[in-house]
Amino acid sequence: MDINVVPLSKIPQFRLIGSKYNILSTLSNVIESEKITGKSFFDVFSGSASVGRYFKKAFSIISNDSLYFSYVLQRTLIVLNEYPSFSDLKIVNLSQKPIKRIQEILQYLNDSPGVEGFIFKHYTPASKNIDGVERKYFSEENGKKIDAIRKTIEIWFGKRFIDENEYFYLLSSLLMAVQKVSNISGTYGAFNKVWDPRSRKILTLKFIEVIPSKFEHLAFNKDSFDLIDKINCDIAYIDPPYNSRQYITNYHLLETIARYDSPKIHGKTGIRDYTEKEKSIFCSKVKANHALAKLLSNIRAKYAILSYNSEGILSKEEIFNIFKVSGFEKTRLYEFPYRRFKSNYNSHRSHVEEYIFVGRR
Repeated sequence: MDINVVPLSKIPQFRLIGSKYNILSTLSNVIESEKITGKSFFDVFSGSASVGRYFKKAFSIISNDSLYFSYVLQRTLIVLNEYPSFSDLKIVNLSQKPIKRIQEILQYLNDSPGVEGFIFKHYTPASKNIDGVERKYFSEENGKKIDAIRKTIEIWFGKRFIDENEYFYLLSSLLMAVQKVSNISGTYGAFNKVWDPRSRKILTLKFIEVIPSKFEHLAFNKDSFDLIDKINCDIAYIDPPYNSRQYITNYHLLETIARYDSPKIHGKTGIRDYTEKEKSIFCSKVKANHALAKLLSNIRAKYAILSYNSEGILSKEEIFNIFKVSGFEKTRLYEFPYRRFKSNYNSHRSHVEEYIFVGRR
């Protein structure tokens, strides 16, 4: 069985803890080896949306993540099967050809003069005079550009010059551009004291290729436990947080840019307010076992594929037992070496073992 996957060259590499970009072909090989078949593929924790995009030609994708910036990426990278037309956006001399039209709109936004908005005031060195804390997530020039582009997108959407698909397409391009110029070592949990060379580059929106497929795809911005009993699927792909690092704190700035809701912020890193509900119980050593058991027991899938690794909160033995008590049979484990996430300095080991568990009902 050959799975019709999207080439890796067409999967954007988004800087995210636990990104599965580097194991996509391995994941495909596991599905083929296990002779797993079906039409629907539920990606329960979508993250950078790379898994859903990779398989969107092979399955109808149901994609979900509790973080809004992930939902934005899903709407563009997975849900879209054709280029948005931007037919109601009236900018002088726009081409009638869809691809060229989008490129011209992106260039229009790239050329727009910067403004001193929320990102400039709180996440560039300008924050020293406003908050009393000098934050160096972005250069002042890039902070102004982010604000200008983000405000324009919101105005266009508010005035109905662009529809939802067009809105999310432009936001996705902005998020991808932002992470190319962020002055961070890996996550937004902290900024670098010294400017990284990438952060000196000028933020530039890039064209995002839309991958067509014969399937319809869905995206959700939900807590996984609010969704699993409402989705029926053939394959459930489960890639939960596996250690104590909370995504809501490590990616607070992407969440703020995506929402652009001027939140209350705190501390040296300018973290946004968040609720206990926004924290993942999969990051808790006390609650992770019960959380995974609850998820697997309630998920409506013929096959469950779980990604985890050797440094996770749960051991291999615990996961095998959870599969068993959750009603999955003949669970198999695939192990292979995987390079450590670069921003983690807690260990001298550069490699860990990546796990892929496969169970079937």
